[in-house]
Amino acid sequence: EDFVDFESRKSTMNQITDALKDDEIIIIGVYGMSGVGKTVLVKQVGKKAKELKLFDEVVVGVVSETPNLRQVQGQIADMLGLKFNEESETGRARRLYTRMKNRRILVILDDIWARLDLEALGIPLDQKGCKLLLTTRHEHVCN
Repeated sequence: EDFVDFESRKSTMNQITDALKDDEIIIIGVYGMSGVGKTVLVKQVGKKAKELKLFDEVVVGVVSETPNLRQVQGQIADMLGLKFNEESETGRARRLYTRMKNRRILVILDDIWARLDLEALGIPLDQKGCKLLLTTRHEHVCN
């Protein structure tokens, strides 16, 4: 049974990787019950995407049930080697946006519970090259 599980995980990983290669797809959602391995899966996908040179950088932010935009912005900035001088969330969002625009960056947002304002976070999904891979326990969040 472990073998079957590994095969289905490999198939899911390949599906996500294929979606990352597709220029028409910008946001990919992975949903499932708590404990099924969504986080491990998307981190493996991120590693593979970097190895395949699909993205210049792969960054991860943990959102959780009560999102703290400042904290998520900080996690992403740390992975980009970016230091904030801005105090406000909007200033920090602008800085992140400027740093990430026109670059091939995969943003992995883990443990999303509800709709998230990506613009307020500073994620430039209106730019070619930036993609979002998210995990959630709730299917409606993917829509």
